[in-house]
Amino acid sequence: MDLSVSQGDYLKIIWYMERDQIKATAKAVADRHQVKPPTVLAMFKQLSQMDLIDYDKSSGATLSESGDYLARKLIRKHRLLETFLEKVLKMDDQILHNEAEKLEHVISDNLMYRIDSYLGFPEKDPHGSPIPCWAEHLKPVTLDKIKPGHSFRVQERDLDTELLDFYEKRLFTRGSTWTLKEITPDKMIYILTDGKTYLALSSKHVSLVKVIPHY
Repeated sequence: MDLSVSQGDYLKIIWYMERDQIKATAKAVADRHQVKPPTVLAMFKQLSQMDLIDYDKSSGATLSESGDYLARKLIRKHRLLETFLEKVLKMDDQILHNEAEKLEHVISDNLMYRIDSYLGFPEKDPHGSPIPCWAEHLKPVTLDKIKPGHSFRVQERDLDTELLDFYEKRLFTRGSTWTLKEITPDKMIYILTDGKTYLALSSKHVSLVKVIPHY
């Protein structure tokens, strides 16, 4: 769904307010966005017609599942852009926010994934704020939750140094993508990457590895 810059900004404001457990009433949003309440109500009507929010005068606006997804994606893009501008382009901290604010609305999802990968899949932006998943269902899970035939991206490996070194040499690195091919009766799992590299993990190790499922 294509959003205007203004529509995206309103979704982000509501998303932040929900996280802070503040009612996104027309007046509260107007105060944050520095506009008049009737302007906010007009935007609430647009977003409601797009099925991105639900609005009730007393409880305020709440994001629908689609609205939450789009708001989360914009915030993720913003924080990844700030990280890229700071780490790669060495831009001054004082201008990171304004530059990211402009770019977040025009950068494609594909380019954002490439930037994410290039940066090593950072979890926080330069200000220490967490970089959210694009959707709640993409939160990390332990590897033993993945089903055969499903792909995943490695997120965390709570393993000792010797095991980490072993797996690093076999491409099982943070950010690498694998497919779970088989689970044996004794819970040994076999995974595959790049179409040819197999790796086996024991049942006691899979619960120590966190991954992000690909759907």
